[in-house]
Amino acid sequence: MIKQVASLKPPEVKAINKAKCPDCDAELDVPADTVQGEILSCPGCGLELEVKQVNSGCVALQELTIEGEDWGE
Repeated sequence: MIKQVASLKPPEVKAINKAKCPDCDAELDVPADTVQGEILSCPGCGLELEVKQVNSGCVALQELTIEGEDWGE
């Protein structure tokens, strides 16, 4: 007897909000489990954005800036 196994699908990630890229105005789907400090990538221009604040469905994004080390030179 052959038993059929239901296909396993990964759980869907539900977006809590649509945010806009500050550079190209593309819409980003922000997952429900996004936390402050997380890095998201814009699907339109590839810009990396840092989540600055998550507050009741509203997400504040800012362009990620990486500061170089200061070696006292």
